[in-house]
Amino acid sequence: MAGAVRKATILGCHKSMATTIFGPMDILNQAGRLWHRLGNTPPTPFFDVAIASVDGRPIQCLNNVLVQPHAGIEAIEQTDLLVIASATYIDQVMETGPGLVPWIRRQYQRGAHVASICTGAFLLAETGLLDGKGATLHWGFAEMFRRRYPQVRLREDRMFLDQGRLYCSAGVSAGMDLSLYLVEKFCGRQASVQSAKTMLLDLGREAQSPYAAFLAPRQHGDPVVGKAQEWMETHPTEPLDYDRLAWKYRISRRSLERRFRQAIGVTPLGYLQQLRVETARRLLEEGDLTFQEITYQVGYEDVSYFRKVFVRLTGMGPKEYRQRFAGYSAGPVLQ
Repeated sequence: MAGAVRKATILGCHKSMATTIFGPMDILNQAGRLWHRLGNTPPTPFFDVAIASVDGRPIQCLNNVLVQPHAGIEAIEQTDLLVIASATYIDQVMETGPGLVPWIRRQYQRGAHVASICTGAFLLAETGLLDGKGATLHWGFAEMFRRRYPQVRLREDRMFLDQGRLYCSAGVSAGMDLSLYLVEKFCGRQASVQSAKTMLLDLGREAQSPYAAFLAPRQHGDPVVGKAQEWMETHPTEPLDYDRLAWKYRISRRSLERRFRQAIGVTPLGYLQQLRVETARRLLEEGDLTFQEITYQVGYEDVSYFRKVFVRLTGMGPKEYRQRFAGYSAGPVLQ
């Protein structure tokens, strides 16, 4: 696709986070411009970027800043790339912009690539274009998305996803990752690398699991699972005796496992591992305990085993995790 100037449209929604509008806009707009400007060579812009709102009126962002769009959606007959900014308050978005869904579908049918940033995935899912496909968004909204769109395969571990001409990204910074990826897809690897260097952005981030906090699902409606959750949360370091826990709530072990999977998506053991890893994260971020000491403190004796659990759930080793999230000092060497 390299060579031609592509038309890109950033769709701002009711209460969009401003960064999810301006972040993708700046990356796409500067592609082919900033690198050449710094090198004192003629610019070769790759995208003609415009911001659109549902009716052409200013977009009131989440921080109450008003963003003046270039046009309303009905003034845009065709675009090569449509980027949907965050749409957390999806019911209000749908109420204030009833024409958004058919317009997005129409753009896709005309050949546009359609991408969502963060909770913009809610609006993209409303179109039905994601049915039977994968999607991702910020980890904090994963459960809400899963309940609202069960027909979409949610991949909340991913920083962004490419589904052909449909794309989703996780949180704000993941929108930057996706924007760089779109530069590469439309304009080639060299243009993407140049954009990353001039914007001081990293390439190649794929997982958001290191950034995600474990939010224990509470709205599943199963009282037995809820009580079992409470017990594990107040006894996180105790060994998990399936039979004893099942007996405590007068159900079979098999029923306990089945109901946990239905309500939360993991087994009781998986839930306990999440709780322990979340505690280990906090201890790595806030203190100077070695990983061996943390292992014992959260209820494990086998450091090697818990390290594997930690890596599986966070996507990185404990030393790397501390270096990234514990501030400028990396702390002591982990043993």
